[in-house]
Amino acid sequence: MAELPEIFLLAEQMKKTLLGKTIQSVTLLQEKCINLPPHEFQERATGAKIEDVRYKGKWIITKLNNGENILLSLGMGADVFYFDNIKNQAGKFQVRVVFSDGTGYTIRFWWFGRFFLVSDGELESEPNTKEIGIDPYDERFTPEYFSSLLKGKKTQVKAFLLNQKNVSGIGNMYMHDILFKARLHPQKKISELNDDDIRRLYESIMYILNLSREKGAFGYEKDFFGRKGGYTLDQFLVGYKENQPCPVCGEKIALIKTGSTSSYICPACQKL
Repeated sequence: MAELPEIFLLAEQMKKTLLGKTIQSVTLLQEKCINLPPHEFQERATGAKIEDVRYKGKWIITKLNNGENILLSLGMGADVFYFDNIKNQAGKFQVRVVFSDGTGYTIRFWWFGRFFLVSDGELESEPNTKEIGIDPYDERFTPEYFSSLLKGKKTQVKAFLLNQKNVSGIGNMYMHDILFKARLHPQKKISELNDDDIRRLYESIMYILNLSREKGAFGYEKDFFGRKGGYTLDQFLVGYKENQPCPVCGEKIALIKTGSTSSYICPACQKL
């Protein structure tokens, strides 16, 4: 599932590639992934020019010059591929956007993807994006901001970080190593964290997510041009490495249940 590094990269590539292009047609083959009847979506988007592409949490927002916005969520994963000629488009897709110059992109959702169209007036109140918190790549995400965010909270640290209203962009995939590097058990309560714990957690979040971004995001995900990222399983410290030795102390890495998710931890380094 794409998280902040993957979404950041895809939005950046889409912006550099698509800015200024005019939508000629939109093909919508799976109605359950859209929020409007196909004909209405097509009428409102066709003929519009792309003004901007940005991300918010795990959503990619494409601003059009006619007061509309395309909201894309990859859900549990999706292939979003650019083509320079319609003859070179991907073989399977649920969504296809073609531009007036003959280029375009296709989307093949794996599971639970969304492709919405909302007006500028609706965007501020759009329930899927209006309450999304600041992400760690945002310049406002400072150590001071992060510390203030945790102040007075009593929930478990993993559950807090996974809540997109608190910190956006982090999912279960990077969470294993974030908490391991911070030497925190995923079920430790925020109210039990001291200043040093909070500092280590902030630094760990920034280190893991920045490392993935530098390496071109996760290796099992493909970018806008079909290229795989460089952040492979070799980069993971404890994530997805059950029964392998901890890189710090040698204890066997364990897989435990943490609410509705599972967590890879070192039982020695991450005591509850």
